[in-house]
Amino acid sequence: MTLGLSSYEARFRWLAAVWVVLMTIWVMCPLSWQTRLIGGAIWFGVTLLLSLLIAWWRPRSAREVPVFLCFRHVAEQPIDPAHPEATIHPKTLETLIVRLKAANYRLLTASEAIATPEQKAVVMTFDGGTRDAFFALFPILKKHHAKATCFIPALDSQNVDHLKVLEIQEMVRSGLVEFGSTVTADEIQAPTFLEGLKRMRNWLTGVLGHAPTLFSIPVGEEPAPICAAAKQVGYKYLLTTGKYMRPVEVAPDDIHRRVIPGNKSTLQIYLLATRGRYRVGRVAKQIR
Repeated sequence: MTLGLSSYEARFRWLAAVWVVLMTIWVMCPLSWQTRLIGGAIWFGVTLLLSLLIAWWRPRSAREVPVFLCFRHVAEQPIDPAHPEATIHPKTLETLIVRLKAANYRLLTASEAIATPEQKAVVMTFDGGTRDAFFALFPILKKHHAKATCFIPALDSQNVDHLKVLEIQEMVRSGLVEFGSTVTADEIQAPTFLEGLKRMRNWLTGVLGHAPTLFSIPVGEEPAPICAAAKQVGYKYLLTTGKYMRPVEVAPDDIHRRVIPGNKSTLQIYLLATRGRYRVGRVAKQIR
């Protein structure tokens, strides 16, 4: 029996109710009105500061707008030691999924959220393209029947860290994972960037059995030139990063994602995933 404490929202409602009861008892206790007033003011001030500390003041994301989240790697140790924020621990990710589902959020693929936007829908996207998506992320998705979208950069078949074709196909067959394309910073600087995008899309089309329509702009990169090249190649929906979630139809070539760093507490990550404003520029810079 959870007594309705299975989600963070429910816990805060219970805490608020307990706070009101205790405050009422304090006001009615047989003390002088000065003591009760001073004690009540201190109590209220501490409550306010704690609320600000955990960022409960952040506005709630619009429930009718799907929230797109941006991750990179899932592993117990940072995949990229130079950027540990880019890796989220499997237990932290699993806790986030459990809390989202307990709060009645639906975890969809990007294509599902774009085609039929639903209330309280969350899209988890992963830009790493590395094998942790198969060995760490995929088991969590199967365990909780959650969905996600993975983006793959131009693959080097000799790189043991990259997802393999059979792994990609198994994830797709599960119905829990869809794939799109992305690029690395090195590929963006290459003079053959456009040709590389075409080869990558053709390769992924052969692996998936259909042409991918989703393209992820790397976190921290200038989106305009990359968007233009991706649209020229044939991608339809381009996912960038931004402060606010908004309807997909407003700009299908600039779908905002909220960057979720992996070095935060589970509560902080949950608040980033379900609340509105935050300093996306600073977070994007860290995770890059």
